[in-house]
Amino acid sequence: MGKIKVKNEKMFKNKAQMIIYLLAFIVILALFIYLGNKDYNQNVDDNVRLANELKIDDKDNVFKYANHSDAYNVISGNTGIVLFGHQQNKWLPYYANIVNDVAKEVGINTIYYYDFYEDREANNGTYEAIVNKLASYVTYDDLSKGNIYSPTLVVVVGDEIIYYDDQTAVIKGNISPDSYWSDLNVGLKKSELTVVFNEYIESSGK
Repeated sequence: MGKIKVKNEKMFKNKAQMIIYLLAFIVILALFIYLGNKDYNQNVDDNVRLANELKIDDKDNVFKYANHSDAYNVISGNTGIVLFGHQQNKWLPYYANIVNDVAKEVGINTIYYYDFYEDREANNGTYEAIVNKLASYVTYDDLSKGNIYSPTLVVVVGDEIIYYDDQTAVIKGNISPDSYWSDLNVGLKKSELTVVFNEYIESSGK
């Protein structure tokens, strides 16, 4: 009986085919990695996402995302409350928690949160327009340039700004938020915000 010859076929016919298969494998692997790490929480409610971003324990908080146009509209004759801040600021979580607590106590359901950092760095036109609208309130540097700092709370009823608070945004010295926000200072700020928020509700009918 003759020997059976087994045909030894190469997996790839040539180097070009091998390179194509290798590139396809790399692309597929990269897609798996990308999809595996993709944030699928885009449809999560704003307040849940902001609980993490602002470091608020309350996932049922009152905050809702706003962009520069939203913030500009509120301060341009539309009734609303805007918290200006950015994640690089260590004072923001303390202030946001206080604002949220008081808002829920008095019955305010929505406070807009505008992270202005990138717009300020890019000299965004709408951000500059916001600064101009708040010209009587913003802090000016040695070159007389006005800017908003974090955290700043603005309460607006119609054409009137009834409250502008950037107290801890422009605080001087090396004091830490932990040291500053003693029980006494937290209580004083909550009392102040309670008066302001109640005035806001009465004036706006919200």
